[in-house]
Amino acid sequence: MEKLSIWTGLVLCALLAGPAHADPKIDEAKQHVQSGTELYDENNFRGALVEFQRAYDLAPSYKILFNIAQVEMELQDYAGALKAYARYLREGGPDVPADRSAQVTTEIDRLKGRVGHVTVVTAAGAEVLIDDVSVGFAPLPEPVAVNAGPHKVTVHTTGHDPVNRMFDVAGRQDVTAALGDAVPVAPVVVPPPSPPTAAATPHPTGPKSKLPIYVAWSLAGGFAITAGVFALVTHSDESDLASLRNTYPVTANALESQRSKTARAAHLTDAFAAASLVTAGVALYLTLTRSHDPVSETSKAVLLQVGPGGVAVAGRF
Repeated sequence: MEKLSIWTGLVLCALLAGPAHADPKIDEAKQHVQSGTELYDENNFRGALVEFQRAYDLAPSYKILFNIAQVEMELQDYAGALKAYARYLREGGPDVPADRSAQVTTEIDRLKGRVGHVTVVTAAGAEVLIDDVSVGFAPLPEPVAVNAGPHKVTVHTTGHDPVNRMFDVAGRQDVTAALGDAVPVAPVVVPPPSPPTAAATPHPTGPKSKLPIYVAWSLAGGFAITAGVFALVTHSDESDLASLRNTYPVTANALESQRSKTARAAHLTDAFAAASLVTAGVALYLTLTRSHDPVSETSKAVLLQVGPGGVAVAGRF
């Protein structure tokens, strides 16, 4: 209780240190901080969490994140507390006092033992919910941190019934949840055995024309280039977001808009990178299994040439 009261005073001082002209959002944020403190003292932790989060949305001071982490601890939401503490250190940077930074770092190490991560693998574009709360659309940019214990993972694809499954997650454990159309299995077709022939030489089967191979490699290259472009855009957006966080004053809407823009670019990067890997796999398969032309096989020749400059290998392939 004492820690929260001390940091309430510091948060109010930080909000008062803003521009000299009146700012209705700053005044409202101070009111929410004060209300959150009173609710905390009354053990109304859920109400206090709402008040502190509203204050942060209005005036995103990193010091409010410490109070949010304290309330999350009281609610035993260790994943939420871990996230708030990590953001506190990241957004506070060198402004965080050394003793406070050491205290929070110790608390983060302790919380990691109570938090696991869930990696959801499902069809691209499917909405992902954990314990009936939406966490985004597949592919998710990173694993989802959850408290140790059982969790329900649900995926919902437009036009299909939701698919859900329970997973037990321990502290520090990484769980992969594959649901829906995440792992399609193609039917296995066994061809009838053919009679052996002495002159026959087995070759991998595949397309005789090289056109599908060229198309597949071209698509893989195009997707890779596009993924690279979006990676540069994501890096630029992340730089803009970092600059915006260091700009004061800054509105919560502006920060949220830049966060959404950065996340969207990251999702596109992941999608095009995945498409590049898939098409490259198809292209490699077609290349390795392309039917050999008997005429071209017999026309192959390799020559060893010796000259004044050294030894060289030449031939037709």
